[in-house]
Amino acid sequence: MDWFKDGEEVVYPPKKAIGFVYMIEFNSGDKYLGKKNLYTRRKRNFGKKEAALVTDKRKKLYEMVVRDSNWRNYESSNGDVKQRIKNGECHEKTILDWAFTPKELTYLEIKHMFNGDVLNPKGKWLNDNVLGKFFKKELKKWEQIRR
Repeated sequence: MDWFKDGEEVVYPPKKAIGFVYMIEFNSGDKYLGKKNLYTRRKRNFGKKEAALVTDKRKKLYEMVVRDSNWRNYESSNGDVKQRIKNGECHEKTILDWAFTPKELTYLEIKHMFNGDVLNPKGKWLNDNVLGKFFKKELKKWEQIRR
């Protein structure tokens, strides 16, 4: 399934974009909001031959490798969403915003989550938490305390 932004299929991201905020919407009306990095960055340790060429002991014996994150085939990190997609439930993947720095990516995700009221237990959102700090189940407790 392909990604869409403003009704058009996304083939290539904008230049210098590092990630995007997305929404997956099922035909039942259930939605999930999240973010995805376009690139992964990992540490690759040098092999014996490469390490032997390093003469200065203060030098690093590794390098950082940046690769495409395979974002085109990405479904979600949420287990419920993954299972529904695996079971063949019809859905649409929409890119809401592009981000050009990691901080902006996190900000845009949180902005969309709070503006969409994703933690509201009465809503159709599948998100369980925001930032791993605010949880849907805690919101229910807070409402009971207020009553």
